[in-house]
Amino acid sequence: MIGRRGAAPLFAAFLLGIALFYALTLRPGHDWGDDFAMYVHHAENIARGLPYGQTGYIWNPRFPMMGPPTYPPVFPLMLAPVYAVFGLDLMPMKWVGIVSFLGALVLTALIFRRFLSPLYLGVLLALLGLNPYFWRLKDAVLSDLPFFFFTYLALYLLQHQPDLDRPRSRTALHAVAFGAACYLAYGTRSLGVVLIPCAILVELASRRRISWWSGVATVVFVALAALQAAVSHRDSGYAAILSLDPRRIALNVVEYARYLSGLWDSAWVKTADTWLLILFGLLAGMGFLARLRAKPGPLEIFAILYGLAILPWIATQGRYLIPLMPIYVGFALWAVQVMGKRSPGRGRLILAGLVVLAGLGFASIYTSTPLRGGPEGVGTPEAVNLWRAVDRITGPEDVILFQKPRALALFTGRRSTGVASDQDVSDYAKGVGARYAILGPDDRVFLYQERIRHWIEADPGGFNLVYSNPEFSMYRIQAPEGAAR
Repeated sequence: MIGRRGAAPLFAAFLLGIALFYALTLRPGHDWGDDFAMYVHHAENIARGLPYGQTGYIWNPRFPMMGPPTYPPVFPLMLAPVYAVFGLDLMPMKWVGIVSFLGALVLTALIFRRFLSPLYLGVLLALLGLNPYFWRLKDAVLSDLPFFFFTYLALYLLQHQPDLDRPRSRTALHAVAFGAACYLAYGTRSLGVVLIPCAILVELASRRRISWWSGVATVVFVALAALQAAVSHRDSGYAAILSLDPRRIALNVVEYARYLSGLWDSAWVKTADTWLLILFGLLAGMGFLARLRAKPGPLEIFAILYGLAILPWIATQGRYLIPLMPIYVGFALWAVQVMGKRSPGRGRLILAGLVVLAGLGFASIYTSTPLRGGPEGVGTPEAVNLWRAVDRITGPEDVILFQKPRALALFTGRRSTGVASDQDVSDYAKGVGARYAILGPDDRVFLYQERIRHWIEADPGGFNLVYSNPEFSMYRIQAPEGAAR
């Protein structure tokens, strides 16, 4: 699609088609994974000139998987103008992710056209751009797609690193741009830090030395990261969710493989995702090893460093794999392309088989999933009524126990915190001065709330039900054993 004369209009039409499809199928509300609420709350603070970390979320050190006290600032900075214009309206905020995804597809095309022919490049872009996995992400106000964009911007600049014998000013400007792009990735998600060592290793692999170009880029990155740490966010909160236990890392490998199979979900054949995961994986492994033997470049080195960086995290999520997905699919297609040069018939047959199998999976998801639906998660009538009840019943200084504390803090302005599954709720409630506790509808979504439920059931006289609807119940803690009043 890219790389052939006259293909630019076709590619532009492809991107426009994706944008229109996403726009017509956006859903109101947001699922209950309340990472989004922290990003939006930070954006609100930026837009209103309030302290960055003033979100009302009380971090529980016994429950680090809930999330750190603050999140990196680049995505909130992208959301802040949207908040300034539209207020707390999630629908326009979702367009920040959609535009980022479209930009990431452009950068993917520019990066992979160096070694994929127009046909194979077009297939790569179709397998990513039309994939239901990314279509589902359009409804999430999360940093994943902006991180995808900034990471691939940095990789594109690294791939086009100028020769050092060019004018020094132009080379220095390129180094500054690369260092800034690395920071934008890091300032969107802390895993972007791997881009600087990636650049150093690329130079060692290609030049057998580290040049002043890397030095300039590193200085720019460090200066911007230090500024971030001084005024908004530090990464210390992530230390609690890292584990170097070999068993934990081995389990994470299995978990990430399961998440990666989500690219090939099928509603018609339940095992299709596993078979396509293996098929693409074998081809990608062949392509990856062949490119490593030839000469490791930015994509190969980034894939290794980034893969090693995500393995020790306790809380695995499929979203962490997004920067690796184009590499996984692209290297598989490159392996098929190499086969096709040796045996054109075999190459065309394998490529057609991959496209048909993947396309059937895509069709099964789109035809079995409502393309438009009612409000989800935080936007349902029950959730909206809960926010109103909290605002009406509680005071600005009250602390509330709830397993989605960041969403509660965003929509009500109240202070809120979550409880770990192995935690003494009574002691923690006393420590934070909790005055209310809320139970949600579904333990698969509201993780660990059983601890709060058992606490309430064990002492019914200590709690007063002050509000309920079909999904939520809110209790006033009558005698929290010394909690602040």
